[in-house]
Parts: sequence; C-alpha cells; structure tokens
Amino acid sequence: MNKFLSNLWRRKHYLESRIRHQDIDDICGGLSSGGFIMPGIYLIGCGDRIVYIGQSIGMGGIAHRSMESLARIYPQVENKTLPWSIGLFPVEKDESIVMWNSGLLNEFESTAIRKYAPIFNISIPSKLNSQAEEPKITHIAQVFADVDNSCTAFESENLEKQAIEAKNNLSPPWQRGNKRRRKWNPITYQFELLEKYKQK
Repeated sequence: MNKFLSNLWRRKHYLESRIRHQDIDDICGGLSSGGFIMPGIYLIGCGDRIVYIGQSIGMGGIAHRSMESLARIYPQVENKTLPWSIGLFPVEKDESIVMWNSGLLNEFESTAIRKYAPIFNISIPSKLNSQAEEPKITHIAQVFADVDNSCTAFESENLEKQAIEAKNNLSPPWQRGNKRRRKWNPITYQFELLEKYKQK
C-alpha cells in the first residue's frame, strides 16, 4: 500500500469512507513500477467535466500533487456519487530542465486552463502565453472504486463540448483573481478572500 496515499486518506476524513481505485495506487508508485513521480501537467475530472488543472515540478511529481489538489477540491462538490479521474501529461526526465527554464510548463497549464475554463481554476499562470500548445494527456486514472460509472471528462465529445462552452464564456473562472488573495478555509472547504482585500 502506498504510504503517501494512506496518509492522505487518513488525514482527510471525507476520503476515509471512499474506496480508492487501483489506478491511483498505480500512478503514485515508484518509477520502477510505472508510477508518475515526475514533473508535468495534471487535469482533474469530475463527472463529464474537467474541474481543475495544475502542474508539479516538486517531490512526488504530478501523481502526488494531483492527489493533493483533488483532496482540496473534492469537499467542494456536493454530489458525492459523481465519478472522478485524473489525466496526466508527464515530462520525461531528460526534457524537464529545458521545460522549466523555458516556462513551457506554465504555457501548457495556461493554455489548458483557457481552453477548458475549469470551475476551480480561479487564476491563470500566464494570460500572455495561454493560447499555445496544449498538454497531451498520456494516462488517465480513475479515482474511486465505489462508483457505478467511470468519469467521462476526458472523452473527446465532452472535451470538445467543454472547450466550446469555455470559448463562449465571457467571464471564465480563471478571471476571478489571484489565488494569493484567497486563503483555504478548512472548516467551510472554500477559498475565502483575505480580510485586507474585502474592502477593495
């Protein structure tokens, strides 16, 4: 059993009652066992929608970072019967230094956020570089095993539908402002505006 996942499930009371899909243990395994502990972009799907997009260049890579993001977002979705999945775009080890230095990870993330306008992305790394190349998802992992259906957020029909809706949305979530003005409230499970910005 993966130690990182065991600790995460134990710390988050709202995850304790859920059964993890084997896919999640697989992606969080070491490189020798096919895990995704490398830098890259991740997209989190819920139902038939992409709800969050992020990146990771730190320890644990996109596998660990995506699960930490999911644990933060999950309580904000009321319907607990919806299936969840994670799409991964890993960066190969020999490419990573080049990508970090050129800012391509920010470009990939920004482009994907602009294209799909996920509900929980309330900012974008770079508006200037948000219409470039998209990250190509190479692996999809289902999150929970205790649901009847699989998450369909990464099916081509749903991706196209969400992209069209995002293109026609004149006020997408990522235009709401910088995350640094908001703080995560563990009681309400919401990002809340810091006091010093409430009067502005």
